[in-house]
Amino acid sequence: MRLLVYTPLITPRIKYIFNFIFRDILRTDLDISQNLAEFINFEGPKFCYGKQAAGNSLFFKSTGLLTDQKIKAQRIGITTFGDQKVPFPVAGSCLPFDIFAASFYFLSRYEEYLPFDDRKGPNYRAALSLQHKLGLLQVPVIDEWSLILKNILLKNFPSLLFGKKDFSFRPAYSPRPAPHPSRLKRALHFMNSLLKEQLQRKHYEQQIKGIHGLLAEMNKNGISGPPEFLLPDKKRSSNWEERLKIPRSYLRLTTKNINHDYSMYYPDTPGFRAGTCSPFYWYDLQIEKQSQLKIYPIALTDMGLRSGKTAKDLLLQLNELMDHVKLVNGSFYSLWHDKAIALA
Repeated sequence: MRLLVYTPLITPRIKYIFNFIFRDILRTDLDISQNLAEFINFEGPKFCYGKQAAGNSLFFKSTGLLTDQKIKAQRIGITTFGDQKVPFPVAGSCLPFDIFAASFYFLSRYEEYLPFDDRKGPNYRAALSLQHKLGLLQVPVIDEWSLILKNILLKNFPSLLFGKKDFSFRPAYSPRPAPHPSRLKRALHFMNSLLKEQLQRKHYEQQIKGIHGLLAEMNKNGISGPPEFLLPDKKRSSNWEERLKIPRSYLRLTTKNINHDYSMYYPDTPGFRAGTCSPFYWYDLQIEKQSQLKIYPIALTDMGLRSGKTAKDLLLQLNELMDHVKLVNGSFYSLWHDKAIALA
């Protein structure tokens, strides 16, 4: 049985986020219609998304972000939902916020298209993100919100079917590129490496061994499930060492016919940069179109995890992140560099 959604205007943004939530995460059949008569006469599971309700059907109110066709600074209100602070508040709706606009804002990385002023560098840092400001960065909120949608729909339409998902633990390994620096740069790099090894190697090795020990213990005790190792094809996958700059980085990848990306993370901060633990296709806001570039969101990297953490802190952070992913039966993607692997 298919789910019918009525919206007065079908836009690329609406199709993109609705398909991601219902088809990719919840795995249910979906039709989107702007034919009001068809919607009213439909006797199966259905709901309305727009500015106004349609009859007595389930109604999720729109804030207008998904019907807009411009990239502009948003005046985003904040409300409370359960124990979370959430954006895009609405009234007279099944939920107190526009769940679809909020999901699209995070997944598309809308805020990274806007100008930002950061004295600490040209890259977009985790502290600038709306998720960080709301305390949502360490949570795959889109996946969690999708389960809330599922429960609302099942309460009203018990016959509606959803596909099954299982938690998976997927560490990815990143080979470092072989540079060809000048003789001077090689000499400076060698001297810096000697100093760093003398001052930091012992602490570095202890942290790396601690991280790998934790992961081994999780696998041994069946906590994380069997790992599914990712060894991407260099010709078809993005360079993990590159600092992600949206949209420039992704535009460059698409012109090179690269169709897999593993750079959706903050190098120094574990969490869910796009608000999800589920793979998704990049949406290019500049042309309002879904691309063929599939993004695998990385929850943490060995470098980000090591930053100022004791072994106890590492275990706590790993468990918290993984517990959130397990809750939604998602995929826990992590990134490990070859140097870290060699020291394990």
